[in-house]
Amino acid sequence: MSDWYWFSENSQLMLSMGKEWQCTTAYGQKQIIDIPKSQLFSLCDTEYYLSFGNHLVASGARFSEAQLTHILINATAAIMFHKPVTPKSWFFDEIESFGSHNRLSRISNRFDSGIVLVLTDEQSLVTCMLISSKLQLNENKFLKQFELIKVAKNRLEPLMSEITSQLTA
Repeated sequence: MSDWYWFSENSQLMLSMGKEWQCTTAYGQKQIIDIPKSQLFSLCDTEYYLSFGNHLVASGARFSEAQLTHILINATAAIMFHKPVTPKSWFFDEIESFGSHNRLSRISNRFDSGIVLVLTDEQSLVTCMLISSKLQLNENKFLKQFELIKVAKNRLEPLMSEITSQLTA
């Protein structure tokens, strides 16, 4: 990871992973606090990347190496660069037995349900990144894969290992 670095191209946050590969994140200039012209992938970035990776591998979810890498890059980019998001719990059903397991949870409403990765945990609220390809919030609104949403913890349905072993992104 010593030759990895963040940069922007066409107002989009990207990660160069050496000479042969670069990844475009889901985050553009509107979502990023300060989009870097060029910034090395730091020790802090590496810690988040590896921590999220350990959680996802421990969950038992089946991701290809490419899917896992894309999830981890976007999760790291979100933690390091994304603007704060406001709570939007009202879009989702309240869960009686709520929480997250290995940082993976399901959020549901009458329109749809999706799998999220918990990025930050703040007392009664969590900021999550959508791992599912999309999630319908209401008649007109959708979340796209890797978009962030902040919700109350009582909106998260924990995903246990028998469920996550069937999960693919």
